[in-house]
Amino acid sequence: MFWLMLTWIASPVLWLSCRIKQHQKPKRILIVQTAKIGDFINSTPVFRALRIHIPNAHVTGLIHSVNLPLAQHLDSIDEVVTLPAHGFRGWRGKIWFYRLLRRRFDSILVLSPNLATYLVPLWACIPRRISLLPDRRIGIARIAWPFLSHGIQHLHGRLFRETALHALSGLGIEVTPQLLSMRNEVPAPPIHAQQKAAKIRKDGLGQYIGLGISAGNPMKSLPTTSLLELAAAILAATDATLVLIGTERDRQTAADLQNKLVGERVINTTGEWQLEELAALLSTLDAYIGVDSGVTYLADALDVPVIDIMGPADADDQRPLGPNSIIIKPDAQCAPCSHAFDSPYVCHNKSRVCLSFSPKMIVAALQSRLQSKYNQPTMPA
Repeated sequence: MFWLMLTWIASPVLWLSCRIKQHQKPKRILIVQTAKIGDFINSTPVFRALRIHIPNAHVTGLIHSVNLPLAQHLDSIDEVVTLPAHGFRGWRGKIWFYRLLRRRFDSILVLSPNLATYLVPLWACIPRRISLLPDRRIGIARIAWPFLSHGIQHLHGRLFRETALHALSGLGIEVTPQLLSMRNEVPAPPIHAQQKAAKIRKDGLGQYIGLGISAGNPMKSLPTTSLLELAAAILAATDATLVLIGTERDRQTAADLQNKLVGERVINTTGEWQLEELAALLSTLDAYIGVDSGVTYLADALDVPVIDIMGPADADDQRPLGPNSIIIKPDAQCAPCSHAFDSPYVCHNKSRVCLSFSPKMIVAALQSRLQSKYNQPTMPA
């Protein structure tokens, strides 16, 4: 509240300083996207649109450090800055943000808004202060919305990425159907990762199905018993090889899972692939099954058929968009409870009933994707 009152007191002078610079064309643009992998991938069309429509502008991405392996290889971003551990909190976070903005940025577009991103751009006299406006958990931050030069309200039923692309109108970019249909991007994996992936599928035969072990938000992760039931059902219903995918922290869960499954058609890759390498592994798969997580959106951006178990996540806010994707929504009345601007990490009723699915239903969805993939007509030579 202190920072808010201070800004209102100083606002006449700050607004005047911003207005003097407003006639200048955007030359140095900062995009603030500090959410994790899935949100970052769904924001990649914003960076690409800027590269296409304002080709001479220098585009900087302020991102969550987890996305650095992806962001630094996207040619639509000129410079990457990672948010420090203290974030925007307290005077330390705001002073850090102020110093970053004073590096001659003339425009800022905020995709991950908070009180600091409404106030500090005005302190730094940034002429174009553009931000998404959340539809949830707004609180006193609403009082700071007048400090923006352009705000785009996120609407219920509209995808987050669509709201983000609408915000480009604040930089003079026309919002067209072509703009809204721009694809999510994943940078090409390094050569050594492609060679590593080739060894996974060395015989080139049979089907390989990826199974995600967890999610960045633990509330979205399937219970271990459900993972085991699902993995067993996939192996029983298909001749496919199951590829377990996850991070270092998933290794024990995946190892336990592998020990309980009969036969040799299970490959445990958890902890063995860095984020920048993962696209190579995912590209070898015939399908990927996972909860609503960053890996699911990586696979979807690579056109891998995806079965997304939404659980608590709101599919109206964000979902895979590939033509071969299937969205599994729960019947639970409490779902969805996790939204683009309100994503709890703990189940309010402690039941996680939204993650109770029939393995048969997911296997049926998987088989329909595999069938459609292998029944596609081939072009004559």
